[in-house]
Amino acid sequence: MISKNSIRKILLFSLVFAICILSGSYPTKSDAKNLIGSHEPDVILGIFGGMGPEATANFYQLIVKLTPAKKDQDHIPTLIYSFPQIPDRTASIMSGDTSIVSYLTEGLMRLEKAGASFIVIPCNTAHYYYDKMQKSISIPIINMISETAKEVTAKYPDVKKVGLLATTGTISTGLYEKEFKALGIEVITPAKDLLENCVMKAVYSIKAGGNKQQCEDLLYTAGKDLEKNGASVIVLGCTEIPLAFNPERAGVPVVSATQVLADRAIEKYKKMQKR
Repeated sequence: MISKNSIRKILLFSLVFAICILSGSYPTKSDAKNLIGSHEPDVILGIFGGMGPEATANFYQLIVKLTPAKKDQDHIPTLIYSFPQIPDRTASIMSGDTSIVSYLTEGLMRLEKAGASFIVIPCNTAHYYYDKMQKSISIPIINMISETAKEVTAKYPDVKKVGLLATTGTISTGLYEKEFKALGIEVITPAKDLLENCVMKAVYSIKAGGNKQQCEDLLYTAGKDLEKNGASVIVLGCTEIPLAFNPERAGVPVVSATQVLADRAIEKYKKMQKR
């Protein structure tokens, strides 16, 4: 229930607003806060998810886990918009269907209007539409693909070949290949049969709530093939893959794009807070 004091403030603001209109001037957002009062945080993280829902939940868990906090109030103010009805990213890319763009831009605009200061999208394949998405809003979107490439070179400066476990959509667009090529690194991807029968089978099984151990075994097979072909680092370039992939079974270092994005989101929040 709204208190009498709040009602008085709202009425006062309405009166001031009417006077401003008559005088040709308009109250600012700060004027409204001063009159009505607000507990809105200075910086708010926006997470645009639902691609898929479990991956989004896992991403937020990472944000909570990786944030240096001793109490509730130390955590990052966050808006999460999970929109599972967005069309399949891989299918959209492979078929050339651009109707997905309106779903993506609508979701981003909702987060911006709700007060997000910046946005992260825990879905690698969706970054194929990064430029269109960024143009649709005025707040920044952290680029998951480029940040992951930077992370690999920072941690493993001598790496020459990277093995990529990702969806058919992500691989076919060359999103990671472009970023790594600019850094002088070759990207190795699974053979077509392994991509379809191991990686994609595991990804869609995870989305459907399938057996995680079976998915782990499928991804292990694909990962070992990358190692045999010379990969000295494996990149998990799909947010479903870390939900089943077991890094302890890998013979080379593993970099999860999901964790990289979480790290960058926390860093971005801290930087914006200091402004």
